[in-house]
Amino acid sequence: MSDHSLPPGWLASWLSRISAALNAMTEGFERQHGFHPGANEVRPADRADQAAVRMLAQVDFVHADLVTFYEHVADVTWADIGNGYFVAPVGDVLV
Repeated sequence: MSDHSLPPGWLASWLSRISAALNAMTEGFERQHGFHPGANEVRPADRADQAAVRMLAQVDFVHADLVTFYEHVADVTWADIGNGYFVAPVGDVLV
């Protein structure tokens, strides 16, 4: 896993920037739409997520960038951005 084309430092920076952007985008959501927004977050990976990532890394056909992504990002839920965007947690990917 040493030849990543997705630099972990860049990914950590992206996580911070996108989380701030999501907060800004949903700040006036309730005022504009009349109801509270759903979950809109990029959840950072914790130790349990990273343990699942180690299992993912053992799968032969999994690209190193996907492993790097899941080492930092547990899952993505952007329920109120466009039609909604979701990235399943690594445990669901392994099933």
